[in-house]
Amino acid sequence: MGRIDEARVAEHRAVVGGYDLPTKLPQGATRQVDELVDLMARDKKARAGQTFVLDGPRGVEVVHDIERDDVVAALKELM
Repeated sequence: MGRIDEARVAEHRAVVGGYDLPTKLPQGATRQVDELVDLMARDKKARAGQTFVLDGPRGVEVVHDIERDDVVAALKELM
């Protein structure tokens, strides 16, 4: 979505890795991407569509109405 540059992405990955948290989806999740995206749309922050708290040029903020295709593409990058 172009909210942060590659250096900031690398920083996020380093923080997650520093806590020894997974940076990839579990094996077999490929078959469940649509279901996962549907469940994320039901999050309490969501007004309509996908809503996430994301880093960006103004810092961390709630971002509403993220396109489903963007969420699917991001999940597929995590496989």
